[in-house]
Amino acid sequence: MEKEKKFTKYETMGSDYHYRQIEKNVFRFNSFVFSRYTQHVNVVKDYLKKKPGGDGGLKLLDVGCGDGVLLYLLKKTFGQNIELFGIDSSEEAIMIARKQIPEAHFICGDVYQIKFPENHFDIVVSSDVIEHVLYPKKMLAEIQRVTKKNAFVSIGTPIRFTEYPIDLNHAHEFFQNEFTEIMKGSFGNCHLIETHPLLFSLLYKRAFPCFGKNIPLFKYVINILHIYLGINLFEPNKTLDSRSMSYMIAVSKKEEASQVCYEHI
Repeated sequence: MEKEKKFTKYETMGSDYHYRQIEKNVFRFNSFVFSRYTQHVNVVKDYLKKKPGGDGGLKLLDVGCGDGVLLYLLKKTFGQNIELFGIDSSEEAIMIARKQIPEAHFICGDVYQIKFPENHFDIVVSSDVIEHVLYPKKMLAEIQRVTKKNAFVSIGTPIRFTEYPIDLNHAHEFFQNEFTEIMKGSFGNCHLIETHPLLFSLLYKRAFPCFGKNIPLFKYVINILHIYLGINLFEPNKTLDSRSMSYMIAVSKKEEASQVCYEHI
């Protein structure tokens, strides 16, 4: 039986590395990652604007929360109005999450057995987790189990553009239509948001020889544009087609009629 890939970034980069990536420091800041998280925050914000009754008394779960940085950004946006929960398999990351967000509830566990009762959550988010698991449908089935009827679900993952996963930590990367279909299979509907233009994503990760070292020049330039000029090159771009994007967020509402929508917002 094939084993799950071990996620090693907490060991190699430190258990709090996501918090360093959102610091507004040109050399530590990660515009790609920060934009990924803020897009999740934005889709939750858009959902709550349209929801009767607003955000009072809601329970939100982050599946594969890691060090809790997405929940941290959600807390900064919504304050105490939403009760926050997180689950992750890394004890070390959970310890960091508890320190950063002491009022949230964290459990160490895997995505196949989410340790909460059925019909418990109003909102579930998950950022860059589903591509790491061998059985994504099983993960989605667990999310489906713990969510209430008409719950809001937001799952983010890189868009596949190579034959094999571009990241060795990934078990599987998804094409847009493939990801849409498995979301529809679990929740009955899917609204796909495509973001992060591929060209900028590739340049951001590339280092160039300079003074005997490999320097990520484009990363620093893009960080300067984002931090000091407010120009975010990873925002969704309506002028680009699906083949030119590198990231997607699938948004579903549990047990609604089946429908598919592709969008660059």
